[in-house]
Amino acid sequence: MKRWMILHIIAIAAVFSACSHANTQSANINEQWLARVPQADLAPVNQARAVERQAEDEANRAKAGVTDANNQLDIAKADQDTAKSQVAAAEAQFEAAKDSGDQARVQEDQAALDHSKAAKEAADAKVDYAEANLKAANTNYDLAKARVQTQKSKVEYSEYQVLQQNGDTRVRDMQPEEFQSRIQSHQAEESRLKADLTREQQATTAARQKWTEARSNLQASQPTPPTG
Repeated sequence: MKRWMILHIIAIAAVFSACSHANTQSANINEQWLARVPQADLAPVNQARAVERQAEDEANRAKAGVTDANNQLDIAKADQDTAKSQVAAAEAQFEAAKDSGDQARVQEDQAALDHSKAAKEAADAKVDYAEANLKAANTNYDLAKARVQTQKSKVEYSEYQVLQQNGDTRVRDMQPEEFQSRIQSHQAEESRLKADLTREQQATTAARQKWTEARSNLQASQPTPPTG
């Protein structure tokens, strides 16, 4: 193929690409365009906006859930640090008891050490649960934000439809497929995040069960007060 023909084909392809890009960029609605639309015709737009506001409220709640989960993880880690210190102290006390040769003291400090280790295991399990819960909270927030984006795209599509129905020339060159494609893209992201959230919620449930079991073990390891 001659060089001039190759260059000609490349030039044509570039023109089509530029036109396609321009069309994609043109599919954006300016809400000020709706000022001339009769109020009665705006019902679909108002309904879509109401759903968008609801999605934004849910996103705000999901964001607050992330903050709460972060705080719970901080508390769990602080409890874990305390439990580690208590195990170290109990081990030192137990070693001192063994050096004393006092059998009763050894048995008492052994029980205290076992209990402190059980407390440490419970604290570790609590951290694991808090971390799993935070991960799920973050994904839930991402999902809520994705829903907002989906609704924003639906609002824009409804605006386009209303403007088109009212003969607005500014949307004449826009294609409905472009708006539909945006909606579908956001919905696909929602579906992916929903699947992630389901897995993470299951992991959170399993971690909570382990924490519950560890607390039961802790209660069972409570040393029996000496009788006297």
